[in-house]
Amino acid sequence: MRVLLLVAFFLSLIVAGCGTTSKDTFYWGNYSTTLYDYKKNPDEKTLEAHKKELVSVMEISEKKNKIVPPGVNAEYGYLLLKEGQENEGFAYMAKEIELYPESTVFITRIKDEYAKVKKWKLYYPALLFSFL
Repeated sequence: MRVLLLVAFFLSLIVAGCGTTSKDTFYWGNYSTTLYDYKKNPDEKTLEAHKKELVSVMEISEKKNKIVPPGVNAEYGYLLLKEGQENEGFAYMAKEIELYPESTVFITRIKDEYAKVKKWKLYYPALLFSFL
């Protein structure tokens, strides 16, 4: 009888443990849809829609007390950098590192490449226009 109770107890632990995993760790919203639209038709309209969705994902994640999904802060920061908004872009990249320290190497590489391109444009602006 005691063995039967132990077996029933461990089976209930296993079943309870498997049933408590949450699929809602992150809030993604329509991220994949807007990203797909932007990659398929890369124009100003789809870019703005995707940027709005990134902001929405960050805001709603905060309201729902969820962690912002990996890469969202970095992607938004990168888009801001491409528009020349350095301070804001690097601030979002810092948030990415804060949430996901393993992204430090990747973010550091982006910052280094950005600095190289910025320096190149500073010293050789005439070459830039010759390629356009």
